[in-house]
Amino acid sequence: MLPVSDRARQALLLARDEARELRHSYIGTEHILLGLLREPDGVAAGVLAAQGVTYEPVRAAVVRMLGLGVDDPGDDLQSTGPATAAIERAGREASELGAEEVGTEHILLALVHDPGGAAARILWQFDVDSAAVRSAMGGAGS
Repeated sequence: MLPVSDRARQALLLARDEARELRHSYIGTEHILLGLLREPDGVAAGVLAAQGVTYEPVRAAVVRMLGLGVDDPGDDLQSTGPATAAIERAGREASELGAEEVGTEHILLALVHDPGGAAARILWQFDVDSAAVRSAMGGAGS
C-alpha cells in the first residue's frame, strides 16, 4: 500500500478523537468523515466545504443517526470492518489516480464509494456522492 500523507494521518487521528468525544466504542466511517472535516488543510475538507458541507452540521447528523455513547470508551478503540475497508479502498483509489501517497481526498472517495456506510449515508443527506467528489477534486492532491 502507498504511504499515507501527513494530513490523512492527522485526519485519522482526529477520527479517533471524534469517536472518543462521542463516547463510541469503535471508529467507524462516520468518525473518519468527521476527522477529514477537522483537518482543514486537507483536500477532502476543501472539497466538502466547496459543496457547503462543514464539520458542525455533519457532527450533528452523526449524533442524530447514532446517538452518543454512555461510557468513556477508553483508549482501545478498534476500527469497524467498513472503516478498515474504506482505508484499504483509499489506497486503491490513490494508486488508480497515480498518486504517490494516500491523501484525504482518496479517503473521502473511499467513504462515498460504500453506499451502506454511515459516512456515505450522511453525505447523501448533504447531496454529496462519489461523482460530486470526483468532479470537485479535479487534479488536487493531499
